[in-house]
Amino acid sequence: MGALCFKVVDLAAARAWVNAYYNTFIHHQERLFEYQANPNIAVVSGFMCAETDEEAWRKADGWTFFQFALKLYNKEGPFEPGEVHIWDRYQAWKQTPAGQRRSGSELIGSPDTIRQRLKELEDANVDQVILLNQAGKNSHEDICSSLELFAKEVMPEFQGRHDQQEAWKAAVLNGEIVLEDIDTTPFDFTARQTPSQKPSKDRRSMVAGAVGRPDSTAISA
Repeated sequence: MGALCFKVVDLAAARAWVNAYYNTFIHHQERLFEYQANPNIAVVSGFMCAETDEEAWRKADGWTFFQFALKLYNKEGPFEPGEVHIWDRYQAWKQTPAGQRRSGSELIGSPDTIRQRLKELEDANVDQVILLNQAGKNSHEDICSSLELFAKEVMPEFQGRHDQQEAWKAAVLNGEIVLEDIDTTPFDFTARQTPSQKPSKDRRSMVAGAVGRPDSTAISA
Protein backbone atom coordinates (compact mmCIF):
# COMPACT_ATOMS: atom_id res chain seq x y z
CA MET A 1 0.00 0.00 0.00
CA GLY A 2 1.60 3.26 -1.04
CA ALA A 3 1.19 6.66 -2.63
CA LEU A 4 2.73 7.94 -5.84
CA CYS A 5 3.34 11.64 -6.48
CA PHE A 6 4.21 12.64 -10.02
CA LYS A 7 5.96 15.76 -8.88
CA VAL A 8 6.50 17.96 -5.88
CA VAL A 9 7.48 21.57 -6.30
CA ASP A 10 9.66 22.06 -3.25
CA LEU A 11 10.58 20.84 0.22
CA ALA A 12 7.42 22.31 1.78
CA ALA A 13 5.18 20.44 -0.65
CA ALA A 14 7.08 17.19 -0.16
CA ARG A 15 6.81 17.40 3.62
CA ALA A 16 3.10 18.25 3.44
CA TRP A 17 2.27 15.23 1.27
CA VAL A 18 4.47 12.87 3.29
CA ASN A 19 2.82 13.95 6.55
CA ALA A 20 -0.65 13.70 5.02
CA TYR A 21 0.02 10.22 3.71
CA TYR A 22 1.39 8.80 6.95
CA ASN A 23 -1.22 10.52 9.13
CA THR A 24 -3.95 9.08 6.93
CA PHE A 25 -2.36 5.66 7.00
CA ILE A 26 -2.08 5.67 10.79
CA HIS A 27 -5.32 7.37 11.82
CA HIS A 28 -7.89 6.91 9.07
CA GLN A 29 -7.62 3.37 7.76
CA GLU A 30 -10.80 1.52 6.88
CA ARG A 31 -9.58 -2.02 6.31
CA LEU A 32 -11.81 -4.64 4.74
CA PHE A 33 -9.79 -7.35 6.52
CA GLU A 34 -6.50 -7.77 8.36
CA TYR A 35 -3.41 -7.78 6.19
CA GLN A 36 0.23 -6.75 6.40
CA ALA A 37 0.71 -3.29 4.91
CA ASN A 38 3.95 -1.85 3.58
CA PRO A 39 3.49 1.95 3.54
CA ASN A 40 5.69 3.94 1.19
CA ILE A 41 5.46 7.25 -0.62
CA ALA A 42 7.29 7.67 -3.91
CA VAL A 43 7.92 10.71 -6.08
CA VAL A 44 8.43 10.63 -9.85
CA SER A 45 10.80 13.28 -11.17
CA GLY A 46 12.33 14.19 -14.50
CA PHE A 47 15.94 13.02 -14.49
CA MET A 48 19.14 13.50 -16.43
CA CYS A 49 22.60 13.48 -14.86
CA ALA A 50 25.59 14.91 -16.73
CA GLU A 51 28.88 16.57 -15.91
CA THR A 52 27.32 20.05 -16.05
CA ASP A 53 23.81 21.48 -15.63
CA GLU A 54 23.90 22.83 -19.18
CA GLU A 55 24.74 19.44 -20.70
CA ALA A 56 22.04 17.72 -18.64
CA TRP A 57 19.32 20.14 -19.75
CA ARG A 58 20.41 19.82 -23.38
CA LYS A 59 20.13 16.02 -23.20
CA ALA A 60 16.81 16.18 -21.32
CA ASP A 61 15.15 18.47 -23.88
CA GLY A 62 11.56 17.34 -24.36
CA TRP A 63 11.20 15.55 -21.03
CA THR A 64 8.23 17.76 -20.13
CA PHE A 65 6.19 16.15 -22.92
CA PHE A 66 5.20 13.50 -20.39
CA GLN A 67 3.61 15.93 -17.95
CA PHE A 68 2.24 18.14 -20.75
CA ALA A 69 0.39 15.18 -22.28
CA LEU A 70 -1.08 14.20 -18.92
CA LYS A 71 -2.32 17.73 -18.28
CA LEU A 72 -3.69 18.10 -21.80
CA TYR A 73 -5.59 14.85 -21.60
CA ASN A 74 -6.92 15.74 -18.14
CA LYS A 75 -8.12 19.15 -19.29
CA GLU A 76 -9.33 18.53 -22.84
CA GLY A 77 -9.53 14.76 -23.28
CA PRO A 78 -10.39 12.09 -23.92
CA PHE A 79 -9.72 12.49 -27.63
CA GLU A 80 -10.94 10.50 -30.58
CA PRO A 81 -8.05 8.65 -32.30
CA GLY A 82 -6.36 11.01 -34.76
CA GLU A 83 -8.21 14.04 -33.43
CA VAL A 84 -5.25 15.82 -31.84
CA HIS A 85 -1.54 15.87 -32.70
CA ILE A 86 -0.21 16.09 -29.15
CA TRP A 87 3.44 16.53 -30.16
CA ASP A 88 2.58 19.60 -32.24
CA ARG A 89 0.59 21.01 -29.33
CA TYR A 90 3.58 20.37 -27.09
CA GLN A 91 6.00 22.16 -29.42
CA ALA A 92 3.75 25.22 -29.41
CA TRP A 93 3.41 25.09 -25.61
CA LYS A 94 7.20 24.96 -25.21
CA GLN A 95 7.44 28.45 -26.71
CA THR A 96 5.12 29.93 -24.07
CA PRO A 97 6.29 31.28 -20.68
CA ALA A 98 4.71 28.26 -18.98
CA GLY A 99 6.51 25.89 -21.32
CA GLN A 100 9.88 27.51 -20.66
CA ARG A 101 9.50 27.71 -16.90
CA ARG A 102 11.55 25.37 -14.71
CA SER A 103 10.15 24.43 -11.32
CA GLY A 104 13.55 23.88 -9.72
CA SER A 105 12.48 20.46 -8.45
CA GLU A 106 13.64 18.52 -11.50
CA LEU A 107 16.48 16.04 -10.96
CA ILE A 108 18.23 17.37 -14.02
CA GLY A 109 21.78 18.66 -13.76
CA SER A 110 25.24 17.84 -12.52
CA PRO A 111 25.83 15.35 -9.70
CA ASP A 112 26.09 18.25 -7.23
CA THR A 113 22.77 19.77 -8.38
CA ILE A 114 20.93 16.45 -8.20
CA ARG A 115 22.50 15.65 -4.82
CA GLN A 116 21.15 18.91 -3.38
CA ARG A 117 17.61 18.29 -4.65
CA LEU A 118 17.59 14.68 -3.51
CA LYS A 119 18.68 15.83 -0.07
CA GLU A 120 15.53 17.98 0.15
CA LEU A 121 13.36 14.94 -0.61
CA GLU A 122 15.33 12.91 1.91
CA ASP A 123 14.84 15.63 4.55
CA ALA A 124 11.08 15.48 3.87
CA ASN A 125 11.22 11.69 4.46
CA VAL A 126 10.11 10.67 0.98
CA ASP A 127 10.63 6.91 0.84
CA GLN A 128 11.46 6.43 -2.82
CA VAL A 129 12.30 8.51 -5.88
CA ILE A 130 11.48 7.20 -9.35
CA LEU A 131 13.79 8.63 -12.01
CA LEU A 132 12.00 9.52 -15.24
CA ASN A 133 15.07 9.26 -17.46
CA GLN A 134 13.47 8.02 -20.68
CA ALA A 135 11.07 10.93 -21.32
CA GLY A 136 11.90 13.25 -24.19
CA LYS A 137 13.89 12.83 -27.37
CA ASN A 138 17.06 11.56 -25.72
CA SER A 139 19.21 8.64 -26.81
CA HIS A 140 19.89 5.24 -25.29
CA GLU A 141 23.51 6.29 -24.81
CA ASP A 142 22.49 9.45 -22.95
CA ILE A 143 20.22 7.47 -20.64
CA CYS A 144 22.89 4.88 -19.86
CA SER A 145 25.65 7.45 -19.24
CA SER A 146 23.26 9.44 -17.02
CA LEU A 147 22.46 6.41 -14.87
CA GLU A 148 26.12 5.39 -14.66
CA LEU A 149 27.23 8.84 -13.51
CA PHE A 150 24.41 9.03 -10.98
CA ALA A 151 25.20 5.56 -9.60
CA LYS A 152 28.87 6.47 -9.24
CA GLU A 153 28.68 10.03 -7.92
CA VAL A 154 25.34 10.43 -6.12
CA MET A 155 23.58 7.22 -5.16
CA PRO A 156 26.04 5.68 -2.64
CA GLU A 157 25.61 8.35 0.06
CA PHE A 158 21.81 8.06 -0.04
CA GLN A 159 21.97 4.29 0.08
CA GLY A 160 24.20 4.65 3.11
CA ARG A 161 21.50 6.61 4.96
CA HIS A 162 18.59 4.35 4.02
CA ASP A 163 18.49 2.76 7.49
CA GLN A 164 17.85 6.21 8.99
CA GLN A 165 14.72 6.59 6.85
CA GLU A 166 13.51 3.13 7.88
CA ALA A 167 14.08 3.99 11.55
CA TRP A 168 12.11 7.23 11.13
CA LYS A 169 9.25 5.37 9.49
CA ALA A 170 9.16 2.76 12.26
CA ALA A 171 9.03 5.51 14.89
CA VAL A 172 6.14 7.21 13.06
CA LEU A 173 4.17 4.00 12.69
CA ASN A 174 4.54 3.00 16.35
CA GLY A 175 3.66 6.48 17.63
CA GLU A 176 7.07 7.58 18.89
CA ILE A 177 7.03 10.43 16.36
CA VAL A 178 3.82 12.42 15.86
CA LEU A 179 3.64 14.21 12.52
CA GLU A 180 2.19 17.68 12.15
CA ASP A 181 -1.05 17.95 10.20
CA ILE A 182 -0.14 20.18 7.25
CA ASP A 183 -2.79 21.54 4.89
CA THR A 184 -2.07 20.15 1.40
CA THR A 185 -4.55 22.44 -0.35
CA PRO A 186 -1.88 24.95 -1.52
CA PHE A 187 -0.02 22.09 -3.21
CA ASP A 188 -3.03 20.35 -4.80
CA PHE A 189 -2.61 21.72 -8.31
CA THR A 190 -4.61 19.00 -10.07
CA ALA A 191 -7.71 19.78 -8.04
CA ARG A 192 -7.68 23.32 -9.42
CA GLN A 193 -7.74 22.21 -13.06
CA THR A 194 -11.13 22.42 -14.75
CA PRO A 195 -11.68 20.16 -17.78
CA SER A 196 -12.75 22.11 -20.85
CA GLN A 197 -14.65 19.10 -22.17
CA LYS A 198 -17.73 18.09 -20.22
CA PRO A 199 -17.93 14.36 -19.51
CA SER A 200 -20.37 12.42 -21.63
CA LYS A 201 -21.54 8.84 -21.96
CA ASP A 202 -19.71 8.42 -25.28
CA ARG A 203 -16.43 9.76 -23.92
CA ARG A 204 -16.62 7.65 -20.77
CA SER A 205 -17.33 4.61 -22.91
CA MET A 206 -14.29 5.43 -25.05
CA VAL A 207 -12.06 5.60 -21.99
CA ALA A 208 -13.54 2.33 -20.70
CA GLY A 209 -12.65 0.60 -23.97
CA ALA A 210 -16.27 0.05 -24.92
CA VAL A 211 -16.02 1.83 -28.27
CA GLY A 212 -15.10 0.10 -31.50
CA ARG A 213 -15.30 -3.42 -30.04
CA PRO A 214 -18.39 -5.33 -31.27
CA ASP A 215 -18.59 -7.58 -28.22
CA SER A 216 -18.29 -4.72 -25.74
CA THR A 217 -21.14 -3.12 -23.86
CA ALA A 218 -21.05 0.63 -23.34
CA ILE A 219 -21.07 1.72 -19.71
CA SER A 220 -24.21 3.36 -18.40
CA ALA A 221 -24.51 7.10 -17.96
